[in-house]
Amino acid sequence: MQTVHDIFEALGGTGAVARVIGVKHSAASEMRRRQSIPVKYWPALMSKAAEERIAIDSDVLVRVHVSAEQGRAA
Repeated sequence: MQTVHDIFEALGGTGAVARVIGVKHSAASEMRRRQSIPVKYWPALMSKAAEERIAIDSDVLVRVHVSAEQGRAA
């Protein structure tokens, strides 16, 4: 996992992520576009990833967000 986009894809796309975190598709789509998932949704994402045996944990989430932030600052 290198990007927020990778996380969305691993979990089944924008609609799947929206269902996991309990938001509308449009809200999840905006998170994906911004390449930023608010921290309050991370526990739900990690729980779903663990259920699906997908390697998404807090370290991965921090790394992809730091990378995205560095990309925006460049």
